[in-house]
Amino acid sequence: MPAQTSTRIAVRNVAVATDFSACSEHAVEHALAVARHFGAGLHFLHLLRPSSFPMAAEVMPALADAADRDYDHLIARLQRDHRLEGIEVHRWVERGEVPDLAGAFVRDQHIDLLIVGTHGRTGLQRLLLGSVAQQIFHSVRCPVLTVGPRAPGTGPQLQLRRVLFATDLSRESLAAVPYVLTAVEEWHAALDLLHVCKSGNPAHRGVMEGLAIGLGRDLDPAGPDAAPHWEVLSGKASPTVLNFAGQHHEDLIVLGLKPQRTLYSASTWSHAYEIVRQAPCPVLSIRAASA
Repeated sequence: MPAQTSTRIAVRNVAVATDFSACSEHAVEHALAVARHFGAGLHFLHLLRPSSFPMAAEVMPALADAADRDYDHLIARLQRDHRLEGIEVHRWVERGEVPDLAGAFVRDQHIDLLIVGTHGRTGLQRLLLGSVAQQIFHSVRCPVLTVGPRAPGTGPQLQLRRVLFATDLSRESLAAVPYVLTAVEEWHAALDLLHVCKSGNPAHRGVMEGLAIGLGRDLDPAGPDAAPHWEVLSGKASPTVLNFAGQHHEDLIVLGLKPQRTLYSASTWSHAYEIVRQAPCPVLSIRAASA
């Protein structure tokens, strides 16, 4: 299965979802660094959801005023620390539910990358506190960079030394190849390829070798480790990917996901969400276009 030769991805508008909490502050750090690197506009998005206050709709105007004050404080602090220099900033307070707003916002503002923070919680805590991130994943079609609690912070300049592309070798997964190539070339990073195969099918090794050769041809030959390192491992997908990422000190995990597939299943967490929730680095999720 050959790699898909593609041009570099343009990033002109970056959005970060914020609730002004410590969790979203981590995402804001990465959004600033990404916007600065690409010279992109940065959109701060805060959602006021009436479903959070079903018995007190009259408080929504007060909440909107509070969000404006929180924005003023956030922007003033970032300006004081010279973290907004050279970045065109937009701020938005949107009222409504995530499924109605997030996709429309991404489309109307031409967002190329949406960055969200996650608490990384499980069980009941996740159901109570993680629903916004879940709904954002369901609602937007642009790539989503998730910054979890185990991901390290970043300074003004984002540093990517190693990028891990975890692939199931499906057509949908390989739709992420242009984003993988862009990340590796933009940051001159080393590229690791990983396929987790429950069956241990030996044919998959040949496919992975071909993928690595194809990607190596597309990469700048002057870059470090121009030939991608690849492995085929057996086991369960999410723990295997997480262990590999930790052992190899990955700075970014890239996942290609099928369209309309949720990151949660009805009874158990999907492998993709487990990776997003527990990853030791940010995770870039790309949904393939519908066939």
